[in-house]
Amino acid sequence: MNLKELVEQAPEPIKRQFLHRKHRNGSLILHPNESNDYLHILTKGTAEVYSQSYSGAMLSLYINKAYSCFGEIEIFDESLKSFGVVAKQNCETIAVHKTSVYEWMKADFNFTFFLIKQLASKVTFSSETTSQLSLLKLKERILISIHNHYKIGDLHALTKQVLASEVCAPLRSLNRSLAECKTEGLIQYESKKFSIPSVPELETYLEHYLLR
Repeated sequence: MNLKELVEQAPEPIKRQFLHRKHRNGSLILHPNESNDYLHILTKGTAEVYSQSYSGAMLSLYINKAYSCFGEIEIFDESLKSFGVVAKQNCETIAVHKTSVYEWMKADFNFTFFLIKQLASKVTFSSETTSQLSLLKLKERILISIHNHYKIGDLHALTKQVLASEVCAPLRSLNRSLAECKTEGLIQYESKKFSIPSVPELETYLEHYLLR
């Protein structure tokens, strides 16, 4: 049974607790590293989930499409913080508080089984993706972080100091890699501001590291 069917067949007392929300393209649905008490069900559009590796570099984890969910990991462990989730189109979601999720699980084994499968697949996938990022060269880590700042809309506020911290590199090494990226036309840095001359060109360069 898929999530759309599970939502449609949810017990009426649970449905009455659903919080229906709309999100504009490019807006944050979930802020990273915040507490989260809700299961979020994406019913329209696509959304990207991103995190940071142990080295500090930001990376895409997966793309959620209509009738998929996120936030399920945190509602079972209060010590965990949320991943960031950004709308890649105009999106609609249903937020279900964890107390209602628990009641739903008691009432419907199919829903419980669905959540268990989600937890298993996402934990495995996230671990593998983070391990892969840790093997990237500094240049690729820099470009991925710049691209992710562009996607969440705060590239204008990114500084060299913050970027160096995210990719765990000294400023001298960072500057060398940035100079190479500028020479190749992948990024620009003027008046202490980063910009991307051609987003499609940058995404083509990073196509093996970015999720679509």
